[in-house]
Amino acid sequence: MPSYLWAYSLSGASEAPTILLHDTFVVNRAAYDLRLPYSRSTLFHTGSPRRGDIVQARLPASIGLGIKRVLGLPGETIEVRENLVIVNGRPLPVNPLDSAEFSWVPMAHRRGSTVVMEDSHWVAYTPGKSEYRHLPPVRLGPGQYFLMGDNRDNSLDSRAFGPVSRGQILGKAIAVFPTGQRVAMSN
Repeated sequence: MPSYLWAYSLSGASEAPTILLHDTFVVNRAAYDLRLPYSRSTLFHTGSPRRGDIVQARLPASIGLGIKRVLGLPGETIEVRENLVIVNGRPLPVNPLDSAEFSWVPMAHRRGSTVVMEDSHWVAYTPGKSEYRHLPPVRLGPGQYFLMGDNRDNSLDSRAFGPVSRGQILGKAIAVFPTGQRVAMSN
């Protein structure tokens, strides 16, 4: 019997501080689609990705499988201005956090100097640093999603390769098992 829960270890820093290098995360491959075992054929849809979900997706060939956060949904217009995400002309809610409270994130993650709570999840960036800190408005078509990493300075995501189709999204991250010590996560 095939498993719909898969465990992975994060190999990049694109999701810091939410998920760190070498953390193990579990992906529910049946969260959005029930697929015919050992194939890409969808039997039926079980749900739809929502803003804020961390998903596993097939990204452009040179990248392969990736883990990113859903920020834009089908039919929406997404824009980024100095790391502020704007959906349909309205900025996502952002609250600044004390970046000193994130000193537990290892230096290898190249976490940005600023940490904020963006629409109920952590985001890190350095103002003025990333080449992707600005993005002109992008209108998402039917079945298209806009994915971004939480470590905005160090994430290759939809700001670089564009929206992903619904068929590229494989599942939802439902649990994270940290490696090493860190403070309790609140998101």
